[in-house]
Amino acid sequence: VGITERIQLEYGNIIFIELPSGDEYEQDEPLGRVEVTDGNTFPIYAPATGEIKEINTTLEEDPDLINHSPEGDGWICRISIESPRELDVLMDADAYIDYEEEELDNEYMDEEDFYDEDEAYDYINLPQKPSATLPASNRFPILLLRYKGSLCH
Repeated sequence: VGITERIQLEYGNIIFIELPSGDEYEQDEPLGRVEVTDGNTFPIYAPATGEIKEINTTLEEDPDLINHSPEGDGWICRISIESPRELDVLMDADAYIDYEEEELDNEYMDEEDFYDEDEAYDYINLPQKPSATLPASNRFPILLLRYKGSLCH
């Protein structure tokens, strides 16, 4: 379990990671949280019911690792999944790419709207970073889960 590179880029540098403290978690139960430089915190939810098998304690000493390698060495924990059927509600890699294109990219202004031809450099409205929390059905994109070699978000 970890965060995707896209989410790390969207929310900014992570300065603190609360790692899982329990042994078992139910699907949708918060198992940790991350705090970003602007002070906002974001929960990390268990993608499925299971037992924590390994925690990346390196993140306690070096939380910046998650900023440089969120989908690699910056992983948060490994879970032994109790019921693989719970994974059916998660997005696979292709669905997440579609989600990024349709949902996350819509949070920003189109390039045409961003620059007004007559006033291109007089005044620019910078796009705002998304501030709304994802609804329960869509909050899994902040998670990265490898299950039997496939990538699920």
